[in-house]
Amino acid sequence: MFANFGFTESYVQIRVDELLREAQNDRIADLVAGPRRPWRLRVAGWLKATAEWVEGQPQASIARAEA
Repeated sequence: MFANFGFTESYVQIRVDELLREAQNDRIADLVAGPRRPWRLRVAGWLKATAEWVEGQPQASIARAEA
């Protein structure tokens, strides 16, 4: 039943290392992307800009650059 115990241990260690690598890559990608505005704020900004444009008071373009 436990004839492949060594193989099982090595497989578990390989899988854990792989998952840790993936988590590290995700963390680095999040750091590179930087903080993002929540979706609701972006949609609200677009709606506000569109409403101002419709009312004849354009303040800025609808597509805004995010810092």
